Amino acid sequence: MSFKIILADDHPLILTGIRALIEQIQPRCEVIAEAYQVSELLVLLQQHPCDLLITDFSMPGDIRSDGLVMIQQLRRDYPSLPIIVLTQLHNNAILQSLIQSGISGLLLKKSVIGELSDAIRQVLLGRTYIGSSVKMLLAEAGLPQQAGVNQLTPKETEVVRLLASGMSVTQAAEYLHRSIKTISTQKKSAMQRLGINSDSALFEYARSSGLC
Repeated sequence: MSFKIILADDHPLILTGIRALIEQIQPRCEVIAEAYQVSELLVLLQQHPCDLLITDFSMPGDIRSDGLVMIQQLRRDYPSLPIIVLTQLHNNAILQSLIQSGISGLLLKKSVIGELSDAIRQVLLGRTYIGSSVKMLLAEAGLPQQAGVNQLTPKETEVVRLLASGMSVTQAAEYLHRSIKTISTQKKSAMQRLGINSDSALFEYARSSGLC
């Protein structure tokens, strides 16, 4: 049985390297398509059904380059598609938000050679794989490796991050294609979860958590 994989990364050399690595370590897997931008990835997913998506977190140069927004759209449009995210980011808040988003695997790019084979195998078996380097970063920061009751949801994290970056509620609503009422509700919910009651405290949380 052959498993079909789509790869996405804005660096052609990285795509070539990952494809070659997969061919070497997972002979039962076939890379059927590659994307260099988010828009291209969305088109490929419509054209080529696959068993697994392995994607970079951040692919600049596209109007849909926001990584968390991309993942949320993929989870919404393809809820049953296993996704492994590769990233160079060491931002604990974003790593934790990615885990909360429901992806199947998360690896730092520096660990790909040693961990990708196991990640693919575990994810295709229906399990979740969090790379050892990711676990270490979260552990050092005292952050849970699973979504917790008091943690922000991925959508709340998006809203807090955009507001802290300087966007107004209206601008965040336009950017995320949500209503102003929804953004306001998610902002309020985030503040309640965090136990804070002012915009300045919310912005300080975003700054200290590495969201902005």
